[in-house]
Amino acid sequence: MLSGDATKSQTTMQWKGRQVSTQVTLVQAHPGAPLSTRRIAQALLHYLPFPSRLMCVSPRPLARSRCRLPASLMHTWYVLYTRKWLQRLAMRLPPSEICHLVDHSESFLLPCLRARQKVVSCHDLIPLVEDRLYRSPFSRWWGRYLYQLTVRDLVHADGVMASSHATARELLDRFLLPPEKVKVVYLGVDTAFYTPLIESERQQCREAMGFRREELVVLHVGSNAPYKNVETVLHVVVRLRDCGHRVRWVKAGEPLPAALRRRVHQLGIAQCVQEEPHVDDSRLRLLYQTCDVLLFPSWREGFGLPVLEALACGTPAVIADTPALNEWAGEVCLSAPPQAVEALAEKVLHSVERGDDPTYRERLREFALQFDWRLTAERIAQAYEEWIVR
Repeated sequence: MLSGDATKSQTTMQWKGRQVSTQVTLVQAHPGAPLSTRRIAQALLHYLPFPSRLMCVSPRPLARSRCRLPASLMHTWYVLYTRKWLQRLAMRLPPSEICHLVDHSESFLLPCLRARQKVVSCHDLIPLVEDRLYRSPFSRWWGRYLYQLTVRDLVHADGVMASSHATARELLDRFLLPPEKVKVVYLGVDTAFYTPLIESERQQCREAMGFRREELVVLHVGSNAPYKNVETVLHVVVRLRDCGHRVRWVKAGEPLPAALRRRVHQLGIAQCVQEEPHVDDSRLRLLYQTCDVLLFPSWREGFGLPVLEALACGTPAVIADTPALNEWAGEVCLSAPPQAVEALAEKVLHSVERGDDPTYRERLREFALQFDWRLTAERIAQAYEEWIVR
């Protein structure tokens, strides 16, 4: 059974002063994709200048095992069995002129799609290039083998949209794709949604959320995957506290696992930590608007969407000086090596000081405007046309 999640139903649309009727089918394996992937899919559905629809191969999120299997075993089961089941379902999708897979980790669906043109958005290749994901040589070998099974069909795409030049270089190196098949299209942000608050409203919201005026509120948004470098975030919080600052760390996204929670208690910062697991869009926007700074010291990223979302709210971000983050955000974000705790803490303090100036916050928002989803969708549409002509 197939699920059509949403449709932009016009049979023709205006683009560049002419009527277009090419239909785009945005494809996801199932509705249980990460929040960032769902946000990307909905933005493309809304802003693409072509008639478009969003379809899920499976009509519901994949069932979780009732026995609490380790994540590694669940992932093995997904790749070795569920992948095949999803491929069989994908063969039932109706034909389309353009099929666009929203997430490259589902590129195993490509051979099963019926379309004149098959396009994939590639957000990163971290499991293939980042050793810190793995605890042992065997887990690295097995993890990369499984990941190769899910992404090796990228070579069957007519076009691949990389979220950064850093990701594009990794694509060309790992898959030996022809350069003309790969285009860099940065991710976007809905700047009508991620709006800043005036200072009086911001202070009222901070008080309503329990933040004290004198507190330095540091936000991190994302998963607990090793490449996210959450351990360093903990040590930055310790450093700020030891320097005499009253600091609160807000962890949005996945709840802390037992190992990191034990580490929090070992470092004596349990009273500084506020977990915000599984936040919806409205709650996430409020966190961006009310926190003082986003700390994002990932060892590696494909783009770094939380950084863009923070900037769109006028909130400064401190980033790791790694390729993809520096590529587009280095102009406005202070950075330091991902393991440099003292340097990151200094950048946090400097960013918070600069963030007290409303003019500076407005400059951050103006920078984010160039990544508006409308512009991103225009660039994607242009890529469709170039690949069709080719």
